[in-house]
Amino acid sequence: MKIKITQEMRKKMWMAIIVIAAGITIFFAFDKFSLLWNGIKSICSLTTPFILGFAIAFLLNKPMEFIEYKLLGKLPLKKEHRRNIAAILAVLLGIIIVGAFLAMLIPQLMESILSLVKAFPGYMEDTQEFINDFIEENGIAAEEITKMLSQNNLLTRMTEFVTDAVPKMLKYTYQFGSTLLDIVLGIMSGLYMLIDKERLMGYAKRINYALFPIEIAEYLHRMTLASGDIFNNFIVGKAIDSLIIGILCYIGSLIFQFPYALLLSVFVGVTNMIPVFGPFIGAVPGIVILFIIHPITALYFALFIFVLQQFDGNILGPLILGDKLGLPSIGILFSVCVGGGLFGIIGMFIGVPCFAVIYAAVREFVNYRLKQKKLSLEQLSFQAQKDAKQKEEEFEEIIRDDE
Repeated sequence: MKIKITQEMRKKMWMAIIVIAAGITIFFAFDKFSLLWNGIKSICSLTTPFILGFAIAFLLNKPMEFIEYKLLGKLPLKKEHRRNIAAILAVLLGIIIVGAFLAMLIPQLMESILSLVKAFPGYMEDTQEFINDFIEENGIAAEEITKMLSQNNLLTRMTEFVTDAVPKMLKYTYQFGSTLLDIVLGIMSGLYMLIDKERLMGYAKRINYALFPIEIAEYLHRMTLASGDIFNNFIVGKAIDSLIIGILCYIGSLIFQFPYALLLSVFVGVTNMIPVFGPFIGAVPGIVILFIIHPITALYFALFIFVLQQFDGNILGPLILGDKLGLPSIGILFSVCVGGGLFGIIGMFIGVPCFAVIYAAVREFVNYRLKQKKLSLEQLSFQAQKDAKQKEEEFEEIIRDDE
């Protein structure tokens, strides 16, 4: 007897295969997590130039399209020549913007750092005087401090630090050269990705539709497009937000006459790219520097950053980003914590858009399943309220019976 496989049966079979594959993957991911994690790190290390190139191509895609269609669209050029010129000009534009920003910023930062280094001995003397006055005012015995320092082996630790400094410098020099090479290769791969954008997207689309059923392939295709919009909105919006916060921090530092205003503002502006905790992370170096100079100034700076963060979180951030991510507050906090725990600072930054993509994918899948079952959110809410009211009535009846 020949069994006829219907479209509904085929869908259920695919769903069962996906569920089983996901279960097996999750089991082995937890069972061999360290091995899996080391493998992921090795793959990411080997493919760093291509990951960086993809990021560069993603960021420069809109400028390239503007140059290609708006600026070069009316010129008598072949399509491939127009694309090549637009991609090269977009990459050059990105390099010029970053180079101009660094050329404007680095000299002033170096000046602030050098002045801080020159004034550091005087700050240390002031700190020593402050500590001595504190000891005298509170009647702390000098023998106790000496005993504490001897127990902590401070001199031994300083010697070990100096001894380890030379190998670390060699290591950092190698890492700097490797990073520079990755950046150069990343720019080249990003340029090639921009030039062959349609071809690469066509390959990915064909593989998607070849591997999965039509409905799942269309779902993955929609999620890919939505992911691009989410990442683009987040990165552009957060960059604008951080730039404004950095400028406001610089203006406020000048008004309140905080030392090294530009240096402190750069810390705050750059780390503001990290949601939730960014401004506080950027404030820590400034608070430490100002505490060495004058503890009260450090306190004023901490209060100023707290007010600035409240303005950013409640007014400026929602005004720029709005609800484009579609994440609840607890979701943003969760994604920052998990991303930071897995990938450090970079994870804290990309954790939010990644979680937003997962959240959107799950939400669309849930809505699709509810629609198949002919259920709506209003019906579920009404049923939940009805169940809660019924349980409350049962509880009241039990209390009356006990009485």
